[in-house]
Amino acid sequence: MTIRRRDGNGQANIGRGLALLSVLIAANTASAQSQQEEEFLLEEIVVTALRRAEGTSLMDTSISMDAMTGEDLEAKGVGSVMDALSMSPGVSVAKSSAVGNAVQIRGVSAIIGDAVVGYYMDDLPYTRISANVAPDMNPYDLNRVEVLRGPQGTLFGAGSQGGVVRIITQDPIMNQFEGKFTAGYSATGGGSDSHKVQGAINIPLIEDTLAMRIVAAQVDSGGYIDLPLTGENDFNELDDSSHRVKLLWTPTEELSITASYWHSDRNGHENWAEDDLKAYYTFTNFDAVFGLPGATELTQPVGSDSMIAETRNDLYGLTVDYATDSFTFVSTTSYLDGGYRSSLPIPAVGVRSAREFEELDTFAQEFKLSSINEGSWNWTVGAIYLDMENRDVSISTLFAQDPANFAILAAFGVNENTVSEHELTSKSWAVFGESVHELGDQWELTLGLRYFEDEREEISLDGSGYKVDGSWDQWTGRINLAWRPVEDSLYYINIAQGFRAGGLLGPQAIADAASLGVNLPSLLDPDEVISYEVGGKWTLLNGRLQLESAIYHLQWDSIQSFVTAVTPPPENRATGWAVNGNEASGTGFEFGAAYQIEGLVLSASGNWSKMEYEGSIPGAGIEDGATMMQTPELTLSASASYHWPVGEFEGVAFLGATYTDERSDYSPPDLTYTSDAFTLVNARVGVVAEHWSVFLTGENITDQNPEVSQLAALIQFGVDPVRMRPATYGVEVNYKF
Repeated sequence: MTIRRRDGNGQANIGRGLALLSVLIAANTASAQSQQEEEFLLEEIVVTALRRAEGTSLMDTSISMDAMTGEDLEAKGVGSVMDALSMSPGVSVAKSSAVGNAVQIRGVSAIIGDAVVGYYMDDLPYTRISANVAPDMNPYDLNRVEVLRGPQGTLFGAGSQGGVVRIITQDPIMNQFEGKFTAGYSATGGGSDSHKVQGAINIPLIEDTLAMRIVAAQVDSGGYIDLPLTGENDFNELDDSSHRVKLLWTPTEELSITASYWHSDRNGHENWAEDDLKAYYTFTNFDAVFGLPGATELTQPVGSDSMIAETRNDLYGLTVDYATDSFTFVSTTSYLDGGYRSSLPIPAVGVRSAREFEELDTFAQEFKLSSINEGSWNWTVGAIYLDMENRDVSISTLFAQDPANFAILAAFGVNENTVSEHELTSKSWAVFGESVHELGDQWELTLGLRYFEDEREEISLDGSGYKVDGSWDQWTGRINLAWRPVEDSLYYINIAQGFRAGGLLGPQAIADAASLGVNLPSLLDPDEVISYEVGGKWTLLNGRLQLESAIYHLQWDSIQSFVTAVTPPPENRATGWAVNGNEASGTGFEFGAAYQIEGLVLSASGNWSKMEYEGSIPGAGIEDGATMMQTPELTLSASASYHWPVGEFEGVAFLGATYTDERSDYSPPDLTYTSDAFTLVNARVGVVAEHWSVFLTGENITDQNPEVSQLAALIQFGVDPVRMRPATYGVEVNYKF
């Protein structure tokens, strides 16, 4: 039987084939059995990262990438996509705020402007204008997570300077009624208990034609941080509710249509605390801070209502896949309706800042056509249109003893409640293509090109009445040369570009800069990353050993950065604006290895990256030679899993550790915050039967308490760093039918 490997989410029976290929380079638990004796081997999975008509095996894909199957993530007890990404070499997740995660790959990181890492669910883009945080997601019942390292500007477009994350969900299965259910309980040292209930069901509706898959999860994570001044213990709980629905219709052998819906609600608080896992925040009388008449040292404790972090997302998708013997055509339509609300205390100046993105909407339409030729040449061409809108409201509230003093503050441009509301829109389109040429039996040359245009407009909705607009266009390309001297080895050279759109500067920023003798343009230029990479992949010892490595150099030009300043007297008002600052460059090395002998799988991977700024950025706190913000120099991951017979059942054990080096952030005037280096160790042991399994689980079993990350700008205002959840132990029960 031949399984056709088609691009996309696994339309038209592909997901069934992919589900059988469940063992990954990273650390896997499946086995193959011969007729004579059990033969444990590392198997391949098929990935669709190259977006061609047919998928490619992971070890035969000529780019640096990682793939983690959903089955493997569940076997390891991974509870979030962000935790999974943190195990991938070269990937770091900074959680300075609970409303989103800043994902960086290979040292490409930013805190302003658009995202620098592309984020997709199936082929549906999770893209938001001028927002560089990505949502966390429950990885239950996924097909796989793909991580493409390095710029991906040709196939994936703007916002993929560091790389791309693709979350591939499970497709419905025709003619098969099946399901699974998981319940878990865990206790955190010094904190509250946690619970989870999640399940998936596959329902055939019309034989050979229509099927549906439903996934739902409710995860309640107990808090572990106290607010002694208000008497609130374990205040930072998280309520994570999500569900997915996927409907697959195959009216003919050539045509498949998939409709999907994903909903997520995450309601919680910030994980900021001192090393005793307590937060002692107070708002100091704003009058006293600035020495206004009649001021006293009145303070007020900060409660949990000033550290709210809530997010919601609804993603609707429709994919039409038509395949013949000579080509495939894929149409992907999606609509993202999202938003978040956060409340931030700034104790040092007696201010509470609240921000709500009421609308984070994105409509995307993409068409892609790929050839299936038996000869030496194949190609992929496509076009995409994006229509995005952000509408946000920011409110800064002062804590002051004497309301009469607000009149004095108003003279300095400071109000009791400062409200900023604006709407930002973007309409962009792109065309792209890649051509693949086989040069004899051993060589393959890939050439790619993309053209992109973006028009943006920003409108003030708070009465100031300003309106700014602008447009950008960009060409990016890719050259990839692959050499396969023998069947089980691959060497490649990859030169690729990535970019993100520029930004708009408002009239107030331009006027403030002019008062300081700085002439600002009305538009920021796009910034661009180019990567030069040499890599190799090898399968040895008859499939028991897999190795991969890559060395690369990155050059990042016209980096978008934020600078701050104080306007001249008599205003003396704090202000700031974005600029195309300096450049950055760096060299890195990655490796991955997996070895299996009978029921034991050992794996290790890592990345060393030295990405540094070239030149200082006055007003941004960045000095020449500083390490790229929020990026570790070294990340390492190692794991061991073991399967053994226990009577009629199977015993399973897993031990994994990930190391993240310290990360720095910068803020004017020349302030630097550096997190702790830390190692996270997790473990599981359990018994597996045909229809059920029971596990004992342990997270952070060495009970580490590091400063995980934070922004230098928040540290200087008295905000504590993010703290890791203490040692947590629990039990998990699974049932499938």
